[in-house]
Amino acid sequence: MEKVFVVLGNFFFRWRDTLFTFILIFGLYSLTLTDHIFFSYLNDQKLDIMFSWIGLFVVIVGVLIRVFTIGFIYIKRAGFKKKIYAETLFQEGLFAHSRNPLYLGNLLIVTGIIISFDMFLFWFFVLPLFYFIYYCMIKAEENFLLNKFKDQYKDYYQKVPRLFFGNFSQFPDSFKNLQFSFPQLIKVEHSTHFLIFFSLILINLIKFRYRYSYEWNDPLFYFLYILLSILIFYQIVSYIYKKYFYKNA
Repeated sequence: MEKVFVVLGNFFFRWRDTLFTFILIFGLYSLTLTDHIFFSYLNDQKLDIMFSWIGLFVVIVGVLIRVFTIGFIYIKRAGFKKKIYAETLFQEGLFAHSRNPLYLGNLLIVTGIIISFDMFLFWFFVLPLFYFIYYCMIKAEENFLLNKFKDQYKDYYQKVPRLFFGNFSQFPDSFKNLQFSFPQLIKVEHSTHFLIFFSLILINLIKFRYRYSYEWNDPLFYFLYILLSILIFYQIVSYIYKKYFYKNA
C-alpha cells in the first residue's frame, strides 16, 4: 500500500496545478447553480458571511506559514521538471518544527477556500480529496528524501513531526542562523498570493450574486472591487520588481 501512495503522490505532484485549477473552475461554476440539489448549501445569508470571514482567516494563517517558511529559506516550489526534487535537506526555520510546513500552509489555504464555498459537496467530498492528495504527495516526498539523504533523513524523520508543528523548545534557536528576505519572498510567492486572494474574491462575488441576488453595485461588492484593485496593483508591482530589480537586491 505504501508504494501505491508513493506512485499516486508523484502523479499528483506532477499534475497538481492542472487538477487544482479544474476543481476551482468547477467550484466557481457550481456556485451559479443555486437550485441544483447536487450543489446544496445552508442557504443562510448571515452564516454565509460568517463562513466567508472564517475562510479568510484560515487562508491568512496558511499564507503566513508559507511566508515564514519561504521568507527564511529559498525553496524551489515546482520541484525539477514537475518531479519532487531537493538539493538540500532543510532542517532550520519552520523545518525544525514540521517536516512539511509548506504543505501545512497549503492545506489551511485549501480548507479556508472550501469553507468559503459553503457547499456540502465541497465540504464532504472535495476537502477530503485534497487531504488525500496531499497525504500521497507527502509520502512520495518522504520516499524521495529517504532515498537521497538516507541516514540524515532518517534522523530528521525521527526528530521532527510530519505535518503539525512540534519541538517548540527549539524556538527561536531554529531561526538564529537565518535572515528573512522580503525580495526572496516576492520572487517566489507573489503569484501564489495573487491567485489565492483573487480566488477568494471571485468566490464571494459569485456566491453572493447568485445565492442572494446582490447587485453588482452593492456596497459589499464595491469593497471587494477595492480589494481586487489592491491585489492587481500588488501583482504588477511585484512582477516589475522581480523582473527588473530582484537580481540587484
